[in-house]
Order: sequence, then C-alpha cells, then structure tokens
Amino acid sequence: MRRQMFKKFVTAATLSTLFTSALVGCSGSNDQTTVGKSEPSGTAPFKMTMMSQYESAEPPTADNPVVRHIEEVTNTKLNITWVLNSNYTDKLNVTMASGDLPQALLVVNTQDTVIVNAAQNGFFWDVEPYLKDYPNLSKLDKDTLNNTRINGKIYGIYRGRYAERIVLFFRQDWLNNVGIKEAPKTVDDYYKVLKAFTYNDPDKDGKQNTWGITENKDLGTYTFPLLFGAPNNWGYINNEVVPDFSTKEYMDYLKFMKKLYDEKILNQDFATVPGQKVSDDWNQGKIGIRGNIAENYRGESFSYLGKTLPGADVHIIPALVSTTGQKRVQKSSGFLGMYMFPKSSVKTEADLKQVLSFFDKMADDKLVKNVMMGVEGVHYKEENGIPKIVDDPKYNKEVVPVVHLASRLQFINNGAPLAKEAEDAMKEIKQYGVPNVTDGIILSDDSKKKLSTNKKIIDDAKIKFIMGVIDEAGFNKDLDRWKQAGGNDVIKEYTELYKKFKK
Repeated sequence: MRRQMFKKFVTAATLSTLFTSALVGCSGSNDQTTVGKSEPSGTAPFKMTMMSQYESAEPPTADNPVVRHIEEVTNTKLNITWVLNSNYTDKLNVTMASGDLPQALLVVNTQDTVIVNAAQNGFFWDVEPYLKDYPNLSKLDKDTLNNTRINGKIYGIYRGRYAERIVLFFRQDWLNNVGIKEAPKTVDDYYKVLKAFTYNDPDKDGKQNTWGITENKDLGTYTFPLLFGAPNNWGYINNEVVPDFSTKEYMDYLKFMKKLYDEKILNQDFATVPGQKVSDDWNQGKIGIRGNIAENYRGESFSYLGKTLPGADVHIIPALVSTTGQKRVQKSSGFLGMYMFPKSSVKTEADLKQVLSFFDKMADDKLVKNVMMGVEGVHYKEENGIPKIVDDPKYNKEVVPVVHLASRLQFINNGAPLAKEAEDAMKEIKQYGVPNVTDGIILSDDSKKKLSTNKKIIDDAKIKFIMGVIDEAGFNKDLDRWKQAGGNDVIKEYTELYKKFKK
C-alpha cells in the first residue's frame, strides 16, 4: 500500500522540487575549468557507491568473486545496491526522490521526464569535457555518445550494445527439402523461400502444417520496411523528419505483407497473437526462417535447435538486398541505459575524475570479458583461444547476476556451432546500418503524449490494410487523421530539434 501511495503522489513536479533542493548543497561543484585525468593517490582503494540491475533468481552475494576481481583491478571498494530488473524503475524513482543517491546511478530510460528535468537543472555532471583524458572513454563510439545527449550535453557513460545486430536465422535442412539450392539473397528470393516453406512440405511429414513467416500485431519480427527503402522508424526526407509509415516505401512493404497474408504465407492470426508466438513457432518447427539478434546464436533455439528438432540445421543470413539494390539493416541507438553521476554524491571534480577512472578501466576489453565470462581459471578456461565455462552452476550463481555491470556487450566466441557465422555476420552488417534519425532527440511531454495517444490509429490501419479491410486510400485517410490528431505537431518538433542538435 505504501508503495502504491508513493507512486501516486511522487510526480515529476515533486521530484523536480527535490532536485532543486538537493542542488543547493552542491552548487559549488560546477567548476569545470581544469580538465584532466586524476588517479587516486597512494594505494588506498577508492570507495564508490553504485546502483545497478540484476536479472537472476538471487542478487549477487556480498563476496561475489567477479565483483571482488573488479575491485582488485580498478583499485576500488564498491558498495552496490542491486535491484531486480523488473522493479528497477520503481526503485529508481524512490531513490531519486529520497535524495540519498549513489555516486554512479544506472538510468535505463534516459529520456524519462524526471531524468531529463534533473539533467537540465544541473543535477548530474556533464562528463563530455573529461572523456578525452581517459584511454578507453576517449574511444567511445561517437554516434552512440550523440544518441545519449540531453539537450546537447552528455551526462553519463553508456552501456554499449551492438548498433547493428539483427540477422536472419534459417533452416538449411528445410531449403534442401524444398529443393532450393542457395539461401535467399534478395527480397524476391526471400518471398520464394517463404512460399516454399508454406506449401512444399519442408519438414517432410506429409502435412501442410508449416508457413513462411509468423508475425504479431507489432509487425516487428524482422525489419521488413527497410527492405523496401523505408526509413528506420523516422527518417529525414525533403528537409523534414517523417515517420516511416508516411512514405511510399512503407506502403510497398504493407503491400508485400498483404500478399503474404492473402496467400496464407503469413500466419492468419497475426493481429491477435502475442509476440512469443514467433519463438514458439520456430521452436516447434512451424517456420524455418526468422529474424533475431545475432548474439542469440548461442541459445538452445539456434545453434542447438537440432536437440529438440532432429535434423534441424540452422545458419545465418547477415542481410538481404533490399528493393533499392542495397543491403539495409536496422541501426539502433547503440546503448541500453547509462551510468549518471549526481552532484549531490559526487561532490567535487576530483571525485568525478576518480569515478570516471573506474569506468575507464571497466571499458577495458579484459575486464569486459571478466564481467561476461567470470574470472579465468575459476569460471572459465581458454581452450584453443575459445573460453569454456568450467562449472555451469557456479557460472550461473556468480557471473550471470553481475552481467549488467558490463560497460558493453562484447562478442565472445564460446565455441557454439554458429559462433563463427554470427561473428562474421555482425562484422559484415556494420556497414549496412540505417539509423533512426530521432535517436537522441527528446520530445516535449506534450509531443510524447500525442505520439502515445495516437499510436493506435496507425497500428490499426496497418493491420486493416494487410487484412484487406481498407485499401491504400483508406490507409491514407487514417494517416491524415493521425497527422491532424497531433502527428503534424510531432513532425514539426522532431524536425526543429533534428536541425538544432543533429543535422
């Protein structure tokens, strides 16, 4: 009950008031006239407080060996508040409101109104002037850093994720069974494979119980609009930032999906099924091709699908050639949350430099590997250059709970059958990334509300078009309705902010 009362009464305005009060005691920490790397003097460890996530059954123990290894390498003494991932947002709000903040605060949604207001009011350190003075932080990806900006400033150290990571997994044994010699390379090839997987009995059970593709109402299984030349969610076209669904290329994509629906190559219940159905159909041998992140090669559903579906031979298509003649893959923002540093707890520039020194060391390749794989000789050992987990229960108990501390995901070849293919695919698709031009742009609360409120107009229009309930003219009427209901205002604001901060 008390938690519900807190959520009801702690609003953005309330938190902003608390932020202002907290800043009164640290206003003197704004002097950034001298910039340079500061190392702790002597051998005493730097004591640092943090708040981070975990997703395992139990949080890391106080004597977690991976954390102890991090402390030894970085010369720190860490006091980490571990919060279950599903409760993290609530705990973050409570912590922000309390004013009792750690020196390094993990913020997952950096565009949250509370966080944005706090940053704009000077609550967090602007770290950009310092990054150049650290060997690893100075090498942070510039595009990703720009995507973390809040009104042009960088207020933290991001947790890196591969920006281009979506590939196609497919069943080579199914291709063999339907008489197709090569994996698809183009959109036309892809269509032919989907049709064959629907009607040519790819699993050789004598029944027509497979189909080409499983989708759900979000239409997000694979980034199909990109394959027809559409933007990645939002694009800058003719001096204006526009949503993908307002383009001719997106309509070409919808016509393709309608064709799959009409020919029963697409699951007919796509408008009502949950997203989990895609995985279920793949795991049960109902579909033979699907999009997913390349790092999932190591999972039971990919490298080891043959354990549950005898004969399943899974391989990877890095990218298809789009109808524009180019390979195009989704490019994400490149990060998942970032550690931000409140001035109320990181009181001086000297303290900030020590905190940044810790994160600089955390970005070292060896330490990233330690966070993901554990301590060499304890959790894994190298065999012919490939790290092998020594003890699964020990790894699950001691390493899995702390993986959120990794400064970035790092591709590690663990010897799984698809490891080399996945690694090569990720190297290849890096050159084909199509960014969402609104990454790193923060809309006003009013525009955020308009986007959220009117989303259903377009979501319903997509489904109705694919199912044949409305034609192209009907879709355009719904598009006009979306624009009149606030979409035009969002387009205008995005365009203004893009030209100010990104173009």
